[in-house]
Amino acid sequence: MMWVYGVKGKKMRALDLISLEELKTLAKKFDWFWIDCMEPDPNESEVISSLLHHEQKILENIKGGKPIPRYKKLSDCTILSISVVTFQNDLKTYPIYAIINEKKLLTVRNKDTFSPVEYVIQTLQDCVSEAEETGPSFVLSELLREAANRNLDVVMKLREMIERVEEEAMAKPSRKAVINKVFTLKRRIAMLYRLLCSEEQLMSSLKDGLIPNVKIQEKCVLSLEDAMNNISRELEFLNSYDSALDGILRLQDLSMIHGVERTLIYLTIIIVIMNVILIVLELGFFSH
Repeated sequence: MMWVYGVKGKKMRALDLISLEELKTLAKKFDWFWIDCMEPDPNESEVISSLLHHEQKILENIKGGKPIPRYKKLSDCTILSISVVTFQNDLKTYPIYAIINEKKLLTVRNKDTFSPVEYVIQTLQDCVSEAEETGPSFVLSELLREAANRNLDVVMKLREMIERVEEEAMAKPSRKAVINKVFTLKRRIAMLYRLLCSEEQLMSSLKDGLIPNVKIQEKCVLSLEDAMNNISRELEFLNSYDSALDGILRLQDLSMIHGVERTLIYLTIIIVIMNVILIVLELGFFSH
C-alpha cells in the first residue's frame, strides 16, 4: 500500500498513489509531500526504484530488510533507515527506510512499524491544522523521536527480565539455566546498546545539519535534543543492567566455588574415616 500526505498552505490531503505518472504531478499540487509505502507490491516497487535512481544495492537492502549504516547521499535525495525494536520472546528490529529531500519524503516499511508511523501522521495533521511549520525534515525528526521512544520501552522490559533472573539466582544460585539466561540477556543488551548509539549519532548528524538534502527546522532541533537526552539516559541504564548481570555471574562463580569446597570437605572426611578404619583393621591384625 502506498499513501500520499500532501501539504499546501494550512491544508493536508491524503490520497493513494498508484503510478509513476501520478508521482510526477505531486510536486505541482503541494508545497511538499510524504509518500508512505507499506510492504510494496511490484508496481509500488517501480515507483521506489525511480525515486532511488535504480540504485540496485539499496533496493536489495530494502527488499531484504537490511538497515542502512548512517546514511547514503544520492543525486537529489538522501536515504537512511530508522530501526524499530520489538520484544516478545526475542529482540527483533524492523527498519523504516526514509528517502528525503527538501520537498518530499518517501518511507518504506512493513506492518510491524505501523504504530510509530500512525502516531507521526496524527502529529502532522495536528500541526498542519494549527498552521505550524512542517516539512519533510519535520516528519523525519518525528519518526526518529517516536521510534526512539518505542525502543526505550524495550529497555524497561529488559530490566524486568533481569530482576526475575536476579530473584532466581538468589533462590537457586547454582543452576546452569541462570547462567544461560544471563548470557542471553547480555547479548540483547549489547544489541540494543549498539542500536541506540546508532540512533543517537543519526539524530546528532541531523540536528547539526550534516545530512545532505535535509533542511532541518528549528523546532525539530529541540525535539531531537530531547530524544537524544532520553537515549543517553537509557544507555547509562543499559550499562548498569550489564553490570548487574556481571554480579549474577560472580554469584554463580562463588556458588560453584563453595560447591567445590563442600565436595572437597566431604572427600577429606571420607578419606580420614577410611584411614581410621584401615588403622583399626591393621591394629586388629597385629594383635592376633
